[in-house]
Amino acid sequence: MILLGDTPYIQCFVRNEFLFDEKRGHGEFTPAVAFAFRAEPARVPMFQVMLDSGAQWARVPIHMICSKPCDPLPVEQSCWWDSYGYEFTVVALPFLKNHVVTALGRDGEIRKGNYLFTVDWMNGGWAEVPDQHKNHHVIALDSGQWIAYPNNRLVWHDLSWITPAPNREWQTPTRSYSVEGSGWRSEICSYHSLRFYGWLAQVSRFFF
Repeated sequence: MILLGDTPYIQCFVRNEFLFDEKRGHGEFTPAVAFAFRAEPARVPMFQVMLDSGAQWARVPIHMICSKPCDPLPVEQSCWWDSYGYEFTVVALPFLKNHVVTALGRDGEIRKGNYLFTVDWMNGGWAEVPDQHKNHHVIALDSGQWIAYPNNRLVWHDLSWITPAPNREWQTPTRSYSVEGSGWRSEICSYHSLRFYGWLAQVSRFFF
């Protein structure tokens, strides 16, 4: 069981309302460094931070962290899914370092940001079911707000070689493959066989 794991050290701000149990401090911010990720089932991604006062805070939810002072983003727009369980790995993927990415929110808005690191899940729940598994890619939006979004709500950009136009006919995989036993098994979950990519045509308005 891991529960708490190291992340890259990232300078950030904590919304002061979190430090006052949301009773006051709205619109105010405290400089901090995020240095660990905390996972609890049925809870949004959370972080361990050190404030510039020397106080250390645990369980800071992602919607209370930003890279610069900014207007708040509702918790339901800050991540699509809660943490899958207690067991996870954190990796800052070198290939994605500083990549520009556009993210589709639950409200239908497309927001632009930069990659920070990735959380992936293991051992339990839906973590290893092919059409349920999700990465949490942690991203700092241009506005400042941090988000944690899965692959199928993101489009990555690199002007040197990427043309941002994923196929809108793609469907979520439903099979796991093995060379032992049955070879592969199909785990179909019809409500996750939807075509997620109808929104992608909108992405081009950010770059073209």
